[in-house]
Amino acid sequence: MMHRRIYLFVTTLLILSHTAGSQSLLSLDYPMGIPLRNGSGPSLSLCGTGVGIGNDFFGITSNPANLGISGRTTFSSAVSADVLTLHDRHNSSHHLDMNLRLFALNVPVGPFGVFGASFEPYSNANSRFRLMRKINVDGMLADTAELGVISSGGAITWQIGWGYTIRKRVRIGIAYRRFNFNRNMAEITQMHGSLHDRLLDSSRISFATNGIRAGLQLPVGKLTVGVSGDYFLINKARINQIITGTRDTVDLPFDDDFYFKPPPSLAAGCSWQFNRKWLAACDIGAVLWERFYSEIKPVQSLRNAAYISGGVQFIPAPDLLTPKLYEIIQYRAGIRYSQLPGEEASELGATIAAGVPLQSNGGLFDIIFEAAQRWDNRFKNYRERTFGLKLGINGARKWYQSSDESY
Repeated sequence: MMHRRIYLFVTTLLILSHTAGSQSLLSLDYPMGIPLRNGSGPSLSLCGTGVGIGNDFFGITSNPANLGISGRTTFSSAVSADVLTLHDRHNSSHHLDMNLRLFALNVPVGPFGVFGASFEPYSNANSRFRLMRKINVDGMLADTAELGVISSGGAITWQIGWGYTIRKRVRIGIAYRRFNFNRNMAEITQMHGSLHDRLLDSSRISFATNGIRAGLQLPVGKLTVGVSGDYFLINKARINQIITGTRDTVDLPFDDDFYFKPPPSLAAGCSWQFNRKWLAACDIGAVLWERFYSEIKPVQSLRNAAYISGGVQFIPAPDLLTPKLYEIIQYRAGIRYSQLPGEEASELGATIAAGVPLQSNGGLFDIIFEAAQRWDNRFKNYRERTFGLKLGINGARKWYQSSDESY
């Protein structure tokens, strides 16, 4: 009964999850908003580490080569509820973000390997900003100038991939990626007082392209190493813009196409299985923003955004025949440092988590607490702090039993 309640609870979250007032003012400077770190629950609980971990619940998200390890049908899903606090000197505001982070399915096809599919958000471009200033007119009258910026949207990716293990030694994987990006932006400027004026500049950018992702994992004893990377094709994006104002009686529409290409990325990772109780893992990689291309130039110069992450997992008594629940829970912790696309912007985060088995080798429920902070050294007094809860559910079913023996 408890297992059914957990499945029902998480399924409800998956259906209802949506962005509710989430935002990052730093994302206004970036072409596609704030990059997101995604993955299955076990990967998120290690702060996104997983390129060099062989585990079928990690699926296609961390490394498509990981598909090669699976001998059973698995699915993974994750949702997040985050409270974001924006700090600017002595002022602060709080915002709620509730999102679907992953849905993935892997299906083995016997000797032909494993096919996998996933859906996950790539970036978040939601921002709301309002600034009001008093302006003296002729030293006597005081007018109010108001500036507002509203941005919404982001990028999502769909993947379909295949993984295979060669001679039970080398795991390889390849995936097709479909990339979609949409962003709505509205800039509002108003004057109140002796002068009355209003200018609204609204635009919508829509873009879609194809990409490819590949990976490799090599287990050697207790050590597993892996590499992964992706690349997207250049394609045309569409911009629809309209400018209206109180001084102009005619709207000024503008529609055009321009070339756009998301940045490629590279990552490498390793894990060490000390014993059945302890596992440690580390990833290092970069999103190559210097290879990003857009005919509409970004607000600021972009740099390659490197990152490093690591985590540990501990299971108190994995080999007991009749263990208590707390003895087989997977206790995890992770830390991650990431550069953001801006030249002086970075992010630091840490997680603690528990993976609760739902049944014998058949399911895992992840409960993850994360704290993170983003900053940009150009804005000395500005910080974005996040505290969040992530929930992941992973299920598995083996439909057949292979055997090398004949009777």
